[in-house]
Amino acid sequence: MDIHVRTLSTVNILFGVFSLLLIVPIFFIYDGPFSMYSSMDDNIGGVLVASSAIFHIVLAVPCIVAGIYLRFYTEWARGVLIVTSALNILNIPIGSIVGAYGLFVLLAEETDPLFSNPPPNRDLPKVAKAASGAAAQNEPKKPAVTTIVPSPRS
Repeated sequence: MDIHVRTLSTVNILFGVFSLLLIVPIFFIYDGPFSMYSSMDDNIGGVLVASSAIFHIVLAVPCIVAGIYLRFYTEWARGVLIVTSALNILNIPIGSIVGAYGLFVLLAEETDPLFSNPPPNRDLPKVAKAASGAAAQNEPKKPAVTTIVPSPRS
């Protein structure tokens, strides 16, 4: 399941970035959601288009941030992505696929050990440790262990 978690992380980051790249220019073209609403001929259509654009922007930011921290197996990122994946199911069609895959991966029993005991070389970088409240400078350094293996003599 390690591969699935890393894949889900990448997919959420890409989905969030592409959502922002698509919706933010549309907001600038229409001068925000209220102008987008007023430019539509139908009131219901205007509400649907404006609310859909706002929904994409609101979900894009947690997708990117939690997708980055999911690579380091932080528990809060898992919780955020469970909620985000459940809401992404409403984003038809691509968001539904991303959301269903996210729920499949994050709610599987095989992923629980990954977050309690992460695989090796998946520690948080020093910047992320400092941001999350862990003192990266106060951690004791482990001494290097060298093993000397005698060469066989013929």
